[in-house]
Amino acid sequence: MQIKHLSLPVFLEFVELKTKVASVFPMMIGLLWSQYYYQQLDWLNTILFIIAVICFDMCTTAINNTMDYKKAVDMDYREQENVLGKHGLDFKEMVDIILTLLLISIFFSLILVWRTDLILLPLGALCFLIGIFYTFGPMPLSRLPLGEVFSGVTMGFGIFFLAIYIQSPSDFLVTSWSIGEGVANINWYFLETLKIFAMSIPLICLIANIMLANNLCDYEQDLRNHRYTLVHYIQPKAAVLLYTVLSILPWMMWLMYIMLGLLPIWALLGLILVLPFAKHLIIFRRKQIKSQTFVTSIKNFVLFSGMYVLVLLLGIFI
Repeated sequence: MQIKHLSLPVFLEFVELKTKVASVFPMMIGLLWSQYYYQQLDWLNTILFIIAVICFDMCTTAINNTMDYKKAVDMDYREQENVLGKHGLDFKEMVDIILTLLLISIFFSLILVWRTDLILLPLGALCFLIGIFYTFGPMPLSRLPLGEVFSGVTMGFGIFFLAIYIQSPSDFLVTSWSIGEGVANINWYFLETLKIFAMSIPLICLIANIMLANNLCDYEQDLRNHRYTLVHYIQPKAAVLLYTVLSILPWMMWLMYIMLGLLPIWALLGLILVLPFAKHLIIFRRKQIKSQTFVTSIKNFVLFSGMYVLVLLLGIFI
């Protein structure tokens, strides 16, 4: 196979830029929630965070595509569907790109640690480790029945939480901390963290659903490549039921936010989007085909997240 040079369109396909909505929306909603609820927004920290998150998201996607190519058992998939085989890309060059993206993300993350506090270091390191080992290593998380959990929690809650934390943690999350004589003391607003987690539940569910929809559509192909995801363990019928539950839960949480006063009463207007959301859900429940119905999971994520963004923006200005 002749090795080809990497062009910009192929690079964007390699890092799957179009899928970055799964990290951009939790980041946007976290930043807006920080301004709406806590009246805190540090623009420099925000810019540094955006660069770090997008570079790391591209890095993890690139790792995923590279490892899928390396571990592929189905040669038709390896040479005709995987981006490396399809475009005849140099494996070593792709690894260099992965390392470059990782180093850029680490660089900007360390600046954020310097500008906020050291507690961000272990929090960020945990997210980095989950992101890397999600697709890398002898037993990557994405090839286990835990993929949906890790992707949903790490991106839906992790990014959302960090977007808030980097603003001014000492004001509403961490009052003080100290390390001495082998003992670490941290005064943490635990209930405030639980509240942030509750506000991220719709994002957790819908991001997990993107992963679940992908695994449902790739079920037969995954079996040929010895990739045993959650769909394999609970079987497609139960997986579709789980997908349905995870689609309904965000709307239940939305109503709860309004009833608890976390969002304004006029946020009920967002319920008009239940109709197109339900239409997409019905389409996917009927058939799970990558080229035809997988996109409905992304559309529903964008639909709900876009509503979340719009309500918070209006809430800030009103």
